Amino acid sequence: MRISVSISPIWRKYDLSEQEIYRALKACGFDYASYDFCPENADNGWTSADPKHWADDMKSRLADTGITLSCAHVSGINPFDSTASRRAVLNAVRCAGALGIQNIVIPLGTTPNNSRAEYNRANIAYLCELLAIAEEADITLLLEHAGSHLLPHHTHYGMELEYLLRKMNYPERLKISMNTGNMCVADVQPYTEINLLAPYIRHVDASDNFGSMPLAVHPERETFGFAPLMGYADFDGILQGLREANYDGFFNLRMNMPRVFEKHSPHYEHARVPFMPQALTARLHTWSLHAAQYMLSTYNCLDA
Repeated sequence: MRISVSISPIWRKYDLSEQEIYRALKACGFDYASYDFCPENADNGWTSADPKHWADDMKSRLADTGITLSCAHVSGINPFDSTASRRAVLNAVRCAGALGIQNIVIPLGTTPNNSRAEYNRANIAYLCELLAIAEEADITLLLEHAGSHLLPHHTHYGMELEYLLRKMNYPERLKISMNTGNMCVADVQPYTEINLLAPYIRHVDASDNFGSMPLAVHPERETFGFAPLMGYADFDGILQGLREANYDGFFNLRMNMPRVFEKHSPHYEHARVPFMPQALTARLHTWSLHAAQYMLSTYNCLDA
């Protein structure tokens, strides 16, 4: 496996450009990073620009950072009624293909109080639309476990993801991304999940959290995304399963650490340290890289 990293929300608090963030991650020791098609970087033009023109511009901006893009992520949308968001996701798939990225993680959308049948019906229609674009863009769509007990998702478990693959007739352009943080919150057994989904796993997003601890302890616990080995996720089960599955893709550190209090958080107004200084964030990312290298080396999974 090779280690990559997603841009943590904390980096966007420092008013850095994307190139500066990638240079900072390179200085932390990373060679690969995942690109996020999210509202925070929409001003770069990917939502409306011609995919090839945007991709050429992005490649030139990345050229001097030393970072290679490993995968892409897109924000989850509500497939029941969000036309504008749908268009943005379709364009993100086209742009990722133009960048030469092989895989893009597509979170499945939801709406309050929908039934499992409604959820599956809406998302299958959404995926059919996306698959046509994915074929043109030469990119694979990756589904992931849902990790929220506050939203009515119906993909907490591997069997639910496998059901969607089966209903779609297992298309070659539709596979799975394992999200260790979401699996921990959903309180599923990772080794069992990996055994079930092994033939379809194309990417791993690695983060840690406090799992399914009672919401009363901390109502914001679902937004926690620590570095591996800082929470309750079963990384022994995860790495054992991935090794037995002969997984050889990216092990992507997708973290929200150190803790970021958004302005809408009830904690923000009174917090003297709403987020950490940039130097400390860099140290924590360097530490997370070393922790990932240690884990993968221990299981003989780290590519030289």
